[in-house]
Amino acid sequence: MTTEEGRAGHFAAAASPADEPGLAQIIDASPIPTFVLDRKHVITHWNRALAAISGYPGEQAVGRSDPWRAFYPQPRPVLANLVIDGADRAQLAAHYGDRLRPSPLIEGAFEAEDFLPPLVGGGRWLYFTAAPLYDDAGRIIGAIETLQDITERRAAEAALVSYRDQLEDRVRQRTSELSEANEELDHYAYAVSHDLRSPLRAMRNYADFLEQDLAGTLSEEQQSYFAGMRQALRHGEDLVADLLALSAIGRAAISPQATPLGEFLAELVGGMALAEDQCVRLAPAWPTVTAERTLLAQIFRNLIGNGLKFNHAARKTVDLDWQATPAGYCTITVSDNGIGIEPRFFEQIFGIFQRLHTRHEFDGTGIGLALVRKAAHHLHGSVQVASTAGAGSVFTIVLPLQSADPHETSHERN
Repeated sequence: MTTEEGRAGHFAAAASPADEPGLAQIIDASPIPTFVLDRKHVITHWNRALAAISGYPGEQAVGRSDPWRAFYPQPRPVLANLVIDGADRAQLAAHYGDRLRPSPLIEGAFEAEDFLPPLVGGGRWLYFTAAPLYDDAGRIIGAIETLQDITERRAAEAALVSYRDQLEDRVRQRTSELSEANEELDHYAYAVSHDLRSPLRAMRNYADFLEQDLAGTLSEEQQSYFAGMRQALRHGEDLVADLLALSAIGRAAISPQATPLGEFLAELVGGMALAEDQCVRLAPAWPTVTAERTLLAQIFRNLIGNGLKFNHAARKTVDLDWQATPAGYCTITVSDNGIGIEPRFFEQIFGIFQRLHTRHEFDGTGIGLALVRKAAHHLHGSVQVASTAGAGSVFTIVLPLQSADPHETSHERN
């Protein structure tokens, strides 16, 4: 019997579908590396594509029961052997570990990936699937195994992982550099602001002394000069105070305390000396949060103050309300009936020294909302604004009910 006759005979014995004319030729002509074993684990077919990637000719393979020679340096079952034997998952895992999984398409079939060193080209990554062959009675009479060379895909995946790791390293490095730069800037702002307080105070005192010495001799125009000087000095002192407050956030140790928000906000509003045309209303039944009270005060004092200041209504009103949100957070809204904000300025207003109006229109330093955002960040929360020009604003603050680790990343909501 010739080699070709033996190969066809073995294949026919292994699976009756091979009796159909041309099936063996179809398998042999397939570009997908393929081999077939009969119920006795004898190789009945080894196509040309498999011979090309394995370097193991079909003439040598067919009729043997050791397909491992083409793939492994020492005897062991290939996946088709295990499928024929009906190996359980533990036996399969012993040879392929977590690289093996059931086929989602073929019942009783399994697929896996593995690196096979003996293959042509110094070893290849292969993706292979082994499926059982059945007779008419449903008994396993062999198995067919197909292989796909995924070496290039694995190389591309490895390159992608390497690139991702490098990118993450660069991001971490840039983040660290940015953090250091911000810290240096905070130190600088703190030092400069601290050092400016004394000369500003001295200038105000000397201006007061000079005005007292010249009392009764100043014209109205000269008196307006002194008034302007005092106003400019007061603005400078307010600016320095806000800069100190901004740079202090994150410098001082955080001491979270259980804070009943309703009592806290009522006390805060009570100390604001509201004018007759100003009103701040609090919703009932507030929750308790565990947070640094100084940061809470900076958030709500600035938001309430802005709602009353940037307001032309006859009755200037600010409403505070809240609702619980999933994952241990609460959402607090600060709503006003003020002049509103155009949507294009929603992000800009949280920057330092960002003003939408001149100081002649509305007094202020342009730092208040920067303080709010930075304080919310250090409380592991967030702040956003929704508004329409001329129709008031709603600032939404999301805060954790329990204080988070100050070294963790802040909670962000989009």
